Amino acid sequence: MPTKSLRPALAALAAAPKSTTVRKLWKALTPEERTSAITAAMADDENGWVKTTTRTAVASVIKFRPQTVATWPKQKLVAEAARVPLDDVQLLSAFLVDLHLGTRRPMMATFLDGVGVKHDRGRIDTEASGPITVAPERLSAAADDLAHLYPLDEVVTYFLTLLLQDAETWSGAIGWLEALK
Repeated sequence: MPTKSLRPALAALAAAPKSTTVRKLWKALTPEERTSAITAAMADDENGWVKTTTRTAVASVIKFRPQTVATWPKQKLVAEAARVPLDDVQLLSAFLVDLHLGTRRPMMATFLDGVGVKHDRGRIDTEASGPITVAPERLSAAADDLAHLYPLDEVVTYFLTLLLQDAETWSGAIGWLEALK
């Protein structure tokens, strides 16, 4: 088990991973992590959905017209989106996934190698690989190894994101998270 400390907001979520929501996890991120997540999501935004939805969400929260927010440079949009309390679960979920795909791929790849899941630099193609099954003890051992190699806050954020995306496949992470003290 890792001996590093976990920031309080993430510790509370790790203690009760089954009750964690996308909104709670987003709120627990630091402003820097939110900025990184939004930036990564916008960089991976092929059809423009993230940018458009982010503009609309920010405009709604700060009570600006969407047309006004649409004139902002990307950097200002990202800064505002990271600062204001966004509520769109689908958008926040995209940000959380892209936080890991955008900036934490080595950690993801290390973990997936540890549990024996085929991937392409941390991205899993379930259509090609089929359903994923990971034994809880194997997941726990890989999680311990990951927590010794990477910041514990990042590891916990990753596992909570996995649970939010696919709780059935990654349910073995629940016990590991709950055991953190």
